[in-house]
Amino acid sequence: MRHRKQFAAWLLAGALAAAGAGLGAPSAYAQEKKKDEKKTRSEPGTRTADTREVLSRILRNFTDGFEALSPSTLKEWIDTEKFYDYPRFEEGVTVLLRSAGEMRVFTREASVEVKGDRAVMIVDAEMTMASRKNPSQTEKRRQQITFDFQRTKDGWVITEINPRSFFLP
Repeated sequence: MRHRKQFAAWLLAGALAAAGAGLGAPSAYAQEKKKDEKKTRSEPGTRTADTREVLSRILRNFTDGFEALSPSTLKEWIDTEKFYDYPRFEEGVTVLLRSAGEMRVFTREASVEVKGDRAVMIVDAEMTMASRKNPSQTEKRRQQITFDFQRTKDGWVITEINPRSFFLP
């Protein structure tokens, strides 16, 4: 009988601990993941795999801005001061997005090289656009594109895209 009571108390303690963890007490895994996310954004000695994940997310957000036909969303991921001749690029992208009725952008990372607070990502990109004036008219583009990134105090940003013509009318 004594063993049953001990076993029941042990089960109850385990259930309460599990319920407490589910009600807002962060697990050790969640705390460790949060530390890794902080490292990826700000610390210079981050792991390359984490940095690659962050760069991939930035690229996805950048291409999502194209699919949303939103030039202002693209600006969030580009360092406009370091990006050579950004006003001309922005103007061209705006013209392209205004003429598109619908757009899909697909990217596949070919390589990523991280050195300190700079990185270069080469992607195979494909874009399909439907014209706003004639939705049945579509255009497809395929090209290998190089994105240059730099880590700033606010995180990673795009500082250069080559060739830019892929994103211009």
